[in-house]
Amino acid sequence: MLALGLSLISAGCMQNESGAADLTLNNTVPQAQYTSNETLVAFVESAAAYVRENGKEKALAEFSDPNGSFIQGELYIYAYDFNGTTLAHPVNPEKVGVNRLNETEGNVGAFLRKMNDAIRSGESFHRIAYINPAHNGAVESKLTYAVQMDENWWLGSGIYTGPADLPAAANPTVRADYPTMVGVWRADDGAVYSLNDTIEEMPAGENTWVVNAQNDRVISGFKVFSLPDGTVENQTFVGIFNPDKETISFIDQPGGWATGSLADQDTLFIAWTNPGGDAATMAGTLTLHRDNTA
Repeated sequence: MLALGLSLISAGCMQNESGAADLTLNNTVPQAQYTSNETLVAFVESAAAYVRENGKEKALAEFSDPNGSFIQGELYIYAYDFNGTTLAHPVNPEKVGVNRLNETEGNVGAFLRKMNDAIRSGESFHRIAYINPAHNGAVESKLTYAVQMDENWWLGSGIYTGPADLPAAANPTVRADYPTMVGVWRADDGAVYSLNDTIEEMPAGENTWVVNAQNDRVISGFKVFSLPDGTVENQTFVGIFNPDKETISFIDQPGGWATGSLADQDTLFIAWTNPGGDAATMAGTLTLHRDNTA
């Protein structure tokens, strides 16, 4: 969370963090629905043993293999050095070799800095809030567990442990003349337009926007959405209410712009654009509904 933890890293994106994890391994959700904490620890420790038995190079290749032995359900191994460079990642192989210590999308950089400090001080656990794709995109608490391999790098994994409370910053006193926006917003309608030599229309795909902080007219959070090619992205955003108190101007982490218009307290229309650089410019429309069950 930021909001967004070693699990955010796992997803290509990490989200909002809620601080260091409780080190007590109490599993408070049904075993039938969630992986146990003990299974998480055993999985990571087995990866550490694999490194010791097979060497770093072979192990990192195995961890990065999407068909390898270290992907088991929601569990998979990722590895980072203490400079913030990705050493292994089966879900986001394009990040291998990339330094993410200053990456703001999904709060990955801030999460890595906290993990580096925690691991070096002998702590292994960290808790974040992140969308669980297996449970219809519900924002859930995710516990991460990591092991230091030597003075240069570490590896870890994470599990969902049940519904996540929004962080305390999500519930400030909001002036009565600004609508309260904190919550999970899901798109049930929309389209994406590719503007190049011609204009092509395509489905918007799945979109979830999470507003996890509000300070009067300023809101912030992250959005998770699918691209036309099937890949999933995660971006942080900031929105500012306009003087009419019904429209919101957004800017996201890559620099895209959007305008939101409230139809009612639980319905938000979005029109957005992202300059494509050398590629086509993308624009789109969304209808977001607040999920009051999240």
